[in-house]
Amino acid sequence: MPGPDPAKVEAGRAKSKVCAACHGLDGNGKIPGTPSLAGQPAMFTHWQLIKYRDGRRKDAQMSPFALQLSDEDMADLAAFYAAQKAKRRPAQLDPAKVAEGEKASVHYQCTSCHRAGFVGHEQIPRLAGQDLAYLRKLIRGFKEKTASDLDGTMTMAAVPLREEDIELIAQYAASLGD
Repeated sequence: MPGPDPAKVEAGRAKSKVCAACHGLDGNGKIPGTPSLAGQPAMFTHWQLIKYRDGRRKDAQMSPFALQLSDEDMADLAAFYAAQKAKRRPAQLDPAKVAEGEKASVHYQCTSCHRAGFVGHEQIPRLAGQDLAYLRKLIRGFKEKTASDLDGTMTMAAVPLREEDIELIAQYAASLGD
């Protein structure tokens, strides 16, 4: 499988300067509650930008920014972030919760979509090493139906989760990666 188009990656790098304040120069964010974009599958990032632009996903910072993006801008940004090496975000993790979170992720079959190691693929996000607060917020959003995915799969998967399960799975996902 060929790698990303170097011209798109470079175009995305130039266009990502405005994103760096929240998501970091290389897509590895440092602000608690904000996701890292480095290593995200290009298709996933592109779809999220479309959802922000058309109002299906809302955020005070992202929505106005996405309104200004063309389809080409989105493709370039997605290629750039997909080409970046993801770094695990610092987090205060409880080893017992991480171990239980691994069991919960098996029980709820999280890897059937997010793959082993929670690395994501195509339209499925990489969760490995993401910001713990962001993971909690997003999983809760799917459970409460205030967040949406393309086909409703994640919303359906999150409905049976208890608050304890959300915490355990978030802890486990945050622990993964380098």
